[in-house]
Amino acid sequence: MPLSVEELAERARSRTLPLRADEFGTPAVRKVFATFLGGPELTLSDVEFDAGSMTARGHCTIPSLGPDPCPVTAQFLSGALGREVEGFVLVVDAPQWRLPEPFPAHDLGPLEALGARTPVVVLDATPRPDEEAGREQPAALAGAGWELPGLDEPVLFLASLHEGTYTLSARFPDGLSLPSLRHLADLPGCTGADAVTEHFPGEWQGLLASALPALREVTVSCNPEDGRVTGEVQVDLAHEWPLLDGLTLGRVAARIALDSAARHDGRGGLSVELSAHLAVGGLESAVTVELPALTAHGEIADAKGLFDSAAPDLGRTGTGRLSFLCDLRDGTFVVAGELLSPWEIAGVRIEDQAVMLAGGGGRALEATLTGTLVLGGTRIGVRGGRTAQGWGLTVEADRIAFREIGAWTERTLGSGLPASLADLTLQNLYFEVVPTPSGRLFALEGSAEFPLPAGLCAGLQLGARITTGDGPPEIEATGTLLLGGPQASPMELELVADKDPDALSWTATWTAQEGIALGEALAPLLPATGSPTAGLPNLLPTVEKISLRCTAPTADGGSGSLVLTTDTRQQARAVLVVTD
Repeated sequence: MPLSVEELAERARSRTLPLRADEFGTPAVRKVFATFLGGPELTLSDVEFDAGSMTARGHCTIPSLGPDPCPVTAQFLSGALGREVEGFVLVVDAPQWRLPEPFPAHDLGPLEALGARTPVVVLDATPRPDEEAGREQPAALAGAGWELPGLDEPVLFLASLHEGTYTLSARFPDGLSLPSLRHLADLPGCTGADAVTEHFPGEWQGLLASALPALREVTVSCNPEDGRVTGEVQVDLAHEWPLLDGLTLGRVAARIALDSAARHDGRGGLSVELSAHLAVGGLESAVTVELPALTAHGEIADAKGLFDSAAPDLGRTGTGRLSFLCDLRDGTFVVAGELLSPWEIAGVRIEDQAVMLAGGGGRALEATLTGTLVLGGTRIGVRGGRTAQGWGLTVEADRIAFREIGAWTERTLGSGLPASLADLTLQNLYFEVVPTPSGRLFALEGSAEFPLPAGLCAGLQLGARITTGDGPPEIEATGTLLLGGPQASPMELELVADKDPDALSWTATWTAQEGIALGEALAPLLPATGSPTAGLPNLLPTVEKISLRCTAPTADGGSGSLVLTTDTRQQARAVLVVTD
């Protein structure tokens, strides 16, 4: 007849608790009686029974462990309806460190050096649902008990042995409370674990002092031959840590990894990984905290509230998985992820789009986009930002042909850039496309080596703009032309390109109040071997203004030209024409 929960409690009142194999309907339970308990019956004596937890403590005799009664704790398991007893788990203090068969044939003696108080045998006489799936689960396990300061009863660690290395493990689903973090060093093999507080910054030491640590899991491996101990401890630290106004860490837990060999080598032998649930700025996320940097990172499943505040138009497109990074020192955070749908920035379609939201720490939420723009055969990273008029696009590149940019603006904005500058290769390029009340604005800045006719060369700092609106696009390209040669110091001229995109000419001018000699004005454009002004009297009037008019070669093979005009106070004029 099955053993009822009521009958179990009634028997225990007599302080003698007999159990029979035929009172349990599961074959796995009856097998434990036959294999490990020496027969179909087991009697617990000196029993103290807790009906609430269905736990009995007392003594029992197990023939294979010897004739003397052993201290035992029995945890009983009831069925789904709570009426019948389906099985039990016995934790028996073994009388010797070397366990006999049929128990795991382990010599647990080396565990004494780690502080073990007594060897333990665990017998699992409970139903096994996974038997039907063909998975064999051991019914007998070896272990040892440790006495920890502040705890009334020894803590059980299961033990296994593989190739000379012992592995100890213990799990505490409800948490095992410790008086303080320094008691981590009392765990088996965890010497030095109390140094965990040294991995936290100074401003967090007060939080750690108030922590009520609760062990969740401990796994330790040790090799008696070389004395090396490695392990991992998982411990809850706090239910909630308020850090800053509007920033709270909840469910704070630490994963502590130990390695005695690393400690001996002067590398500390201890690492700490902190996990928590972070709430900041209306966001909530499970995070990992980097120590001592105090940066938290994780993922966010839903950031709709953030998008609604910072960029509702982006929120409507949908996003993929969002990563999260927060600085716990000041509360600033960044959320980043991919957009699920293509998005245009100021009318420009970009590839590989990603979105980033930044805020916290008293800052207003700010949304930016990143992606890739293809100009000719060049892929360039781009960045989009939100303005009062809408989204704007900014691009930076080390080097790109001006001709490729002009072709792109022709397709994107309906207007190219001045053809007179098409042969340039821009360096340190920056341009932006932003919306305006009536259209869009393209603005470019960059530098280039400027080839001139007859093998001459100059440096150029260039700026270009295209403005679109109700009428035709307006085009402007200006800059500073830096002329220099072997006979003169560099000269800066203000360059203006003809506004027609098809025009092949530009003009550059230089003006000086004091003026310079004609030879000095012409020197940047002349070779070192000669000068047309050589031998002219020094009494020629000084030049106050220089104008350059450059025309690029035509597509049909027409030659380019450079015309230099100088003006004086006396309205005298000198003209120099240089052609290819």
